[in-house]
Amino acid sequence: MSENPFAILTREPVPDSCLDVEAVIAGGRARVRRRRGASVVAAAVAVALVVGAVAVAQQRPGPRPDPVGPAPSPSQSPSSRCAPAPLTQLGPSVYVTVDASGRYIVGIPDTADGTVILYGPGGTQTLTTVPRLLPDSVNGSGTIIGNVANDVDADGYVVDGDTTTALGKPPGALNVRANGINDAGDIVGDARMPGGKFRAVVWRHGKWNQPQLLSTPTGGQAGGQSAAHGISTDGRIVGSVGNGAQPYLWQADGTGQALPTPQGKPGGLAARVVGDWADGPVDYLAGTTVRPSGRRVATAPLSWARWNLRTGEVREVQTGPQSAGASGLLPDGTVVLNVTDGTTLWTETGTTKLPVPAGYDRTMVTGAGSNGLLVGTALQRNGKSAPFRWACHQAR
Repeated sequence: MSENPFAILTREPVPDSCLDVEAVIAGGRARVRRRRGASVVAAAVAVALVVGAVAVAQQRPGPRPDPVGPAPSPSQSPSSRCAPAPLTQLGPSVYVTVDASGRYIVGIPDTADGTVILYGPGGTQTLTTVPRLLPDSVNGSGTIIGNVANDVDADGYVVDGDTTTALGKPPGALNVRANGINDAGDIVGDARMPGGKFRAVVWRHGKWNQPQLLSTPTGGQAGGQSAAHGISTDGRIVGSVGNGAQPYLWQADGTGQALPTPQGKPGGLAARVVGDWADGPVDYLAGTTVRPSGRRVATAPLSWARWNLRTGEVREVQTGPQSAGASGLLPDGTVVLNVTDGTTLWTETGTTKLPVPAGYDRTMVTGAGSNGLLVGTALQRNGKSAPFRWACHQAR
């Protein structure tokens, strides 16, 4: 196992991005960077926008049944609902994530050779992708998106079974980055354009070489820049405009609107969307910096917020100092955050600490499924780590 998985994997946001810990995500969404011999792409949220209309996602066969683990009964006690269990199926993976439905879990070992472990209804598969690929997300059909670090930024890929395909670039783009995928197989991300500008992009299922730019406001703080970080099952897309100046929502028909931020917390991005909920970092410009590539990344722990997309309400998520931002969002609006004293489940009525596996000192959750399945890594003070899962209830 890795001696220190978080020295190897650090979540970092991307343009208009999220946080360094990908804000995680941010969120997430997130965004993580591997360091050991070979430097790998940050799996975090990027924020850049693109001009063009977004077509409504076509209906496609849904994901296969048979989730990785059954959803726990609401009658169970909190401790039994969130009981940790080792993910031995993934071996000594140093980073893991799960699809929104909880059917598939993805892990990567402490190597840079492109090996990806996919665990789901079909058992455990070892996939060989491109070297230094860092998976970002997986959907309910087992399709994986990820990024590979280049000299300046990152290049996005989609992994579908034994086939790994580079995502196509819009005209004039220097590179593209993949940030989110839904169960229909539609992918969102951003394109880095000349001059350190970014535009939000969507790739429709199977049309990986046909990027579509998302409509982006040109006036005000937006300035023609945008980035997309998450896409829901119904085709709504969340991200930001103005390189993190304003969280943003695109409806399935391509129309867009700014999302509010809490009082005194300007700037931010929406990193994830699940049903009518979205979450992401706010007060963003105060805790971030712009890299030479033009990407904005976090330099300090960020404030977090959750949006109700149906009512337009925004709430600040308050759980204490955050070490890595949020890493999951459940259908009932529960936000999963990694904070300095452990992983926390936040709701409007209170917070719950995630149990730490016996023999370990802390946890870092990096993915959440709609059935309450959380995945991540447990760490010892000596740096030893192992991948774990927690079967948690959805907060009520």
